[in-house]
Amino acid sequence: MYSASTDKQAPPPDAGKYIRLGIVAIMGIVIFAVVGNQAVNLSMNFTEFGEQFSKPLYYTLVSTIILSAIALVRVNIAGRSSIFWYSITTIIGFLGRGGQQPISNDIQSFKDYKLTPPQFIIWQITKVLLFGAFFANIMFGFAAISFLDGNQLGIEHLPKLFSLPFVTPHIDPEYATQNVVPMIPALIILIPPILAAIGLRLVLYVGIHRLIHVITSFIQDSNDGKPRYLNYVSTIEGIIGIGIVWIGFNLFFTEQIDYNTRYLIGGVLVIGFALIAFSVVDRIRARVLTHMFKRDVYIRIFTILAIAIIVIGIISVNQSISDARKVEFLGPYTAQQIGVNRYLGELDRIDENTHDVQLRSVSPNNIKNYVQQNNDVLDVIRVWDWTAALAKLKPEIGLIPYVNFEDNDILRFNNTLYWTVSMSPTLPSSVSQDNAWYNEHLVYTHVPNGFLTLEATDGQIVDSSQFFQEREIYYGEGGLFQTTWSGYPTNRETSAELNQAFYNGEGGLDVPPPLSWIFEPNFLLSFPGESVHVMRYKDVNDRMQVLYPYFIYDFGEGRELDILPVTDGTNTFWLVPLIVKLDTFDVPWSIGNPYLRLVGYGLVDTQDGSIQLLKTGDDFFTEMFENQYSEQFQPMPDWLQEQIRYPVELFDWKTQMYNIYHVTDVETFIQANEFYEVPSGLGTYHVEAKPPGFDQTEFIGLLSLELKGSQGRNLAGYMVVEHDIGNLGSMQFYEVPLNSTTKLIGPTAVDEALNKDPDFAQLKTLLRTPRIGDNILYRIGDHDVYFIPIYTAGAGGAVAQLGTIAAVGAAFNGEYFVGLGDTQEEAFEAYLKKVSGVSSTATISDDEYVELARDDRINIIKSVFEENDITIAEPTSIQIPLSFNEGQIFFFTESDRAETVEFISQFIDDFVKPRTDRVFMWQEENNLNVGTVFVKDGISEIHYVSIEVGT
Repeated sequence: MYSASTDKQAPPPDAGKYIRLGIVAIMGIVIFAVVGNQAVNLSMNFTEFGEQFSKPLYYTLVSTIILSAIALVRVNIAGRSSIFWYSITTIIGFLGRGGQQPISNDIQSFKDYKLTPPQFIIWQITKVLLFGAFFANIMFGFAAISFLDGNQLGIEHLPKLFSLPFVTPHIDPEYATQNVVPMIPALIILIPPILAAIGLRLVLYVGIHRLIHVITSFIQDSNDGKPRYLNYVSTIEGIIGIGIVWIGFNLFFTEQIDYNTRYLIGGVLVIGFALIAFSVVDRIRARVLTHMFKRDVYIRIFTILAIAIIVIGIISVNQSISDARKVEFLGPYTAQQIGVNRYLGELDRIDENTHDVQLRSVSPNNIKNYVQQNNDVLDVIRVWDWTAALAKLKPEIGLIPYVNFEDNDILRFNNTLYWTVSMSPTLPSSVSQDNAWYNEHLVYTHVPNGFLTLEATDGQIVDSSQFFQEREIYYGEGGLFQTTWSGYPTNRETSAELNQAFYNGEGGLDVPPPLSWIFEPNFLLSFPGESVHVMRYKDVNDRMQVLYPYFIYDFGEGRELDILPVTDGTNTFWLVPLIVKLDTFDVPWSIGNPYLRLVGYGLVDTQDGSIQLLKTGDDFFTEMFENQYSEQFQPMPDWLQEQIRYPVELFDWKTQMYNIYHVTDVETFIQANEFYEVPSGLGTYHVEAKPPGFDQTEFIGLLSLELKGSQGRNLAGYMVVEHDIGNLGSMQFYEVPLNSTTKLIGPTAVDEALNKDPDFAQLKTLLRTPRIGDNILYRIGDHDVYFIPIYTAGAGGAVAQLGTIAAVGAAFNGEYFVGLGDTQEEAFEAYLKKVSGVSSTATISDDEYVELARDDRINIIKSVFEENDITIAEPTSIQIPLSFNEGQIFFFTESDRAETVEFISQFIDDFVKPRTDRVFMWQEENNLNVGTVFVKDGISEIHYVSIEVGT
């Protein structure tokens, strides 16, 4: 029955209250889960690494606070608005509203929504805590602390940046050197994160904030029947105008500036300020008007279009003119591009040498002596390449299923080069899935004998303990080092490690329960009351990345930083290059080429993972890093001086920069016809050699270069980098002049020369599908020669054997000279004989032309006697009581022919024709002897001449 009590409806539940509690609860659970999951690892990191781990966190925290404050924190306590909490309140209003009211009635005006002052302040702090991780930028934090310590980083030079687009520089890179280079530190490490944070702030608090204000105002005004369209348009005009002005401002921070940049910046800024001006005018007019006149719409559209058309027209006209006057228009800016990029690549430090390529013959009598004089280089020529070395070293692993080759390196010990292979532990395929966890973490914890060594010159396998007394690797590369941690109970009496090894190093840390249970739940049941010694970050690159994240350890495409094993005679270390890489997208004229520098090296102990820092750099970042980590730097140890090596990644990159920016003439640069490139398939060779100008053999890196786009296969020159500590990183380029009559052939032409050589063609048939090894260019005395090993088997089959060594002349004037031998000395001697004409003919680039061979020369000698009607007898031996040598001559080349004919004719006139019409001819070593016999006083005498024609 109806009554007042039944008519009264129950109040709806306070859904908003429960939703708020739910949101807070969800946020709490997420925070607890994240913090709980990381707390143990963080605690272990602090305990094990101390300041090494805390410093990067400190710099990350600094960057988080500064950048998130710039982007997110608001100081307008009078307005006290919040997009986030307004959205939450609005959503709660939707969920708790009754179904009979329009949705628009539940939307509160954003302009009227305000937090209380305490809520506003707490929310600004909460935003930093919640979203700060998205602003973590360790390099910015590092630079910010350095800036606060007094390092200006070139900030004082930044005002010049805003004049660069509006000044036409001289055709001289010095302008960029004086005006751009000083501000580069700030532009690559400090300014970009700040610009990004400011841009995000504009998006949030000018863009989204004002758009929400417009939308909510429109809804409220529409409900009241009084929409103010002109007011909304003025706000949107202002948002777009500010956005365009910000884009124009960022155009000053560009990687390229040319003759059109000033017009582009000016046009964008004018459009932006025009929209802002229209916004101000429309806001004033909105006090009395609600709609915009059609005329005003046209004015705004035509104004923007007019500015855009003018700018595009100017740019198009300039572009058209510059097509015909490229040097005049683009030259000044190209010069600055050259200047900036030569600084980025440190190209001014590269010594340039003109390499005079000549083909010089050596006197046949001096060939052996010449070979002897150059034994210092010949004795250290790298004959064994990595493929052949791998084939010989693979059997050394034997049947061990739990190790695998991880990396190979060329190392130098006692002025001798060795291929050294490091290994990593791997889980045998025979281990079942049920036993995988146990074996990964407790058994295969290390590599017992982690190095194999092969001499790179003679191919002999060497006992690695001669160099690496400590061969156990607990901290290394790849394999299980990269994927798992290892551990053992601290009170163990027996060891589960390979070969029952008991680790006694200082790496890792003891983790007591209950932390050990949280770290690994399996320990809760297996070792509930025992501490467990845990070793983490066992991959050297991962370890360095955690402790020193400022440097690059991965060069993309799966190419990790090349690290080397080195030793002090007792302990073994990994030598890790500390290379910093910074983007230059905000540096004028950089065209995006990065800033790379070698700060120094890290020495990581293979037993305990401890790290020492060594300094070699001298740039601004090195100084910053040394100031912040001064207590961790050690002096360069004497024992490392012979083993150190300049990073191949940095050498290759600098060479790539040099390939383009060695050209300093603007017109030549624009024509782009003198750029270099690395021949296809070729990489850096680390060898002991003596390039021109070197007093003795040195450990160097060598990279050949050819002219980019050239159809020829000749080298433009070659780049070398020194590895010795006194000149570490010193680079020299040996340039072959473009007009040189004698060319320096490249790798493709070398292969062709070898395959055309008749001696090699015959040997190739005997060896049956031999493998041709690396072709490395050496300077032997005055000769540029490629030394190429020929192997009888490769890595895929039997153990490689050295079939022969080829010495192919690199100097080319129409002929290829190839010498073969069992040793480097023999191959070089055979090459010299061919150059001098002593040995059989050289291979000629023109297949229709063949130089006279030895048999041809002998036939020429015989023909001289036959033309004089003299019979030639060829006895097997000559036994005459008395013999007289009447003269000697060499006959090797075509140029010797006339002199030889004249020499023989003179012998015929003096000793043959007056007495006989018959001569005797016999061979003795390299000589062809021709003589005549007559009797004097009852005694037989032979008078003969010797003509050296080779073997």
